[in-house]
Amino acid sequence: MKTRLGLLGLKGHQVVVLEGAKRLGDVEVVGIADADARAAETVKKRYPFARDAQVFADWRRLLDHSVLDVCCVCDENGARAEQLLALAKLGVHVVSEKPLTTTLPDLARVRAALAKAKGRLTMLLTMRHEAKYPEMRRLVKEGVIGEPCQVSAQKSYQLHTRPEWFRSHKRLGGIIPYIGIHPIDLMRWVTGLGYTHVAGFQGKHGKRGLMGETESHAVLALRLSNGGSASVRLDYLRPETAPSHGDDRLRIAGTEGVLEAVEGRRNLTLVTTKAKPHEIEPKPVANLFVAFMEAVRAGKEPPISAQECLYATEVVLKAREAAEGGKLVALGEKG
Repeated sequence: MKTRLGLLGLKGHQVVVLEGAKRLGDVEVVGIADADARAAETVKKRYPFARDAQVFADWRRLLDHSVLDVCCVCDENGARAEQLLALAKLGVHVVSEKPLTTTLPDLARVRAALAKAKGRLTMLLTMRHEAKYPEMRRLVKEGVIGEPCQVSAQKSYQLHTRPEWFRSHKRLGGIIPYIGIHPIDLMRWVTGLGYTHVAGFQGKHGKRGLMGETESHAVLALRLSNGGSASVRLDYLRPETAPSHGDDRLRIAGTEGVLEAVEGRRNLTLVTTKAKPHEIEPKPVANLFVAFMEAVRAGKEPPISAQECLYATEVVLKAREAAEGGKLVALGEKG
């Protein structure tokens, strides 16, 4: 029997799920919910296993009329809490866009619902499934750079043309929760260290006619659970003339060396007290949806667990709170 997949919204990284479903070969898309009927038809034409899917303009109708085993949630950020709550009641496995919610009260509701839910949940933290970062994690765990002391990350994006919901603070949630969650999760996952405090700044300078209420840049400073420090730079200021849409970077400085990943370079750069600067070639990694489904079918915890998704969402929402209030916010995780 094929796994029945629903697509609740087509406004995120649903392609990761669809490509994973294609690789698995035993998944059928039975329902698609999105106000853009043409986008839904494009999915049906591109993926043969989605050609018989029913299309709904309202996500509630999809849940009322489709029997699902797993659902990909890629709708507007502001609608996600109610969608996750509904799916938790149904006991459906969920692959959700990030962040899980745009407010802390909604996060508390979702956390409580997931604690009772039969289905598993993961989040589209897609950077964990880019080959460079699992390789960095392996090297750090093996002690190649000693104890991590300072971590810095960057996500710089071209703006391009954005939909109306992107320009709304209520519907998007702001730059920190929306793209800051990637480096926040990645730094913790790669180093194995949590966060105890966060401070930040954000602003709306530049590209005002296109950004609306959404910030164009932000900076976060975090205390690591071992006493180290971390920083995150976020912006939508990358020129259209740049060779790629994004410029992602991650640098980890430890007691015995420095490890770096830079956009456009396939290999990592490593220098240690025992070796001059050299490159490390990463190994291929599994598709996120494939890894999730293999874990679910085996009755195991997904590689990106619900608890990790909840934690990353909580950190970025408190980081936004810190930036909005100009204060240092305690995160409560100690080494």
